[in-house]
Amino acid sequence: MRVKTLHRHTVHTRPVPSPTPFPLRRAAALLAIALLAGCGKTPEPPSAAETEFNAMVAACTRTVAARPAVVRPDSQGGWSKTGYSAALVQGEVQRTESPATPYVGKIVVKDNEARATAPTEAEAGAIILTPAHLLANRTHTFIYSFDGTRWRWQNGMRLTKVPSQTDATQPLALADVPAGFAGCLPR
Repeated sequence: MRVKTLHRHTVHTRPVPSPTPFPLRRAAALLAIALLAGCGKTPEPPSAAETEFNAMVAACTRTVAARPAVVRPDSQGGWSKTGYSAALVQGEVQRTESPATPYVGKIVVKDNEARATAPTEAEAGAIILTPAHLLANRTHTFIYSFDGTRWRWQNGMRLTKVPSQTDATQPLALADVPAGFAGCLPR
């Protein structure tokens, strides 16, 4: 029992239980049973297409991580070193209702490109690239389809964001995919 004091009068009140209508209680109980029934189910094992695609994502991750920095002459008579940050590689597979392409897949690679210059090749090679050398943030998106037998390249796109410039989107044909992304291509 709660006691409220209003000015100089004491009023005794009882909490009134809020009755839940029977249909709502029944619906809540049925929903809880349905949710619990799904807890014991084991997920379906991945299909051969999904397993193969996951292997392609893993190969893409390894290939992109192994890209070395490159030192080469620049147009002003000096040398430049270009390198890439550790990349975030994400793969996604979706089942379709098409018998011709039962699966489609997408790999997204996000990285940063950095560049620094020096007067000599040795000095450029000794540079440790840092975020201060950021040239661009890049997102590569590769789209694939599975024909029931193997994964096939469909198309790609590169979005490049350069600080203080307009973002640029470039379509990528299979021949345009840089060598550092070879592991991202179907075999």
